[in-house]
Amino acid sequence: MEYNRRMTTEDDLFPVLSHAVRRRLLVLLEAVGELCVCDLTAALGLPQAVVSRQLAVMRTAGLVAVRKRGTWVYYRRHPDLAPWVAAVIVALRKAPGAGALVDDVRRLEVRRQSGPSGCDTGDR
Repeated sequence: MEYNRRMTTEDDLFPVLSHAVRRRLLVLLEAVGELCVCDLTAALGLPQAVVSRQLAVMRTAGLVAVRKRGTWVYYRRHPDLAPWVAAVIVALRKAPGAGALVDDVRRLEVRRQSGPSGCDTGDR
């Protein structure tokens, strides 16, 4: 498992949170836990390139931890965030724009109910 540096300043955190897709990704990872890129693209209904680009920004900022298994890459909220950063992420789940989380989780559940995908099949 790869760990990035911990986010420590507002100047590091808030530019990352200024992008709606990154906020949606972060809130989804906070709510659901570890997800592979294919699950995240299905949940957000966005192309893989868009999701991967935003995850890379979040990874560089130290907000997400990465685990690779074969060809699949899994992301989760970084476990070693400063307490105030973790509190901001939790608060985002209650923000006015957090209604998108309900739709994102619903799309993720539909994907999971439709049967295994490449990252679910053990082909890792």
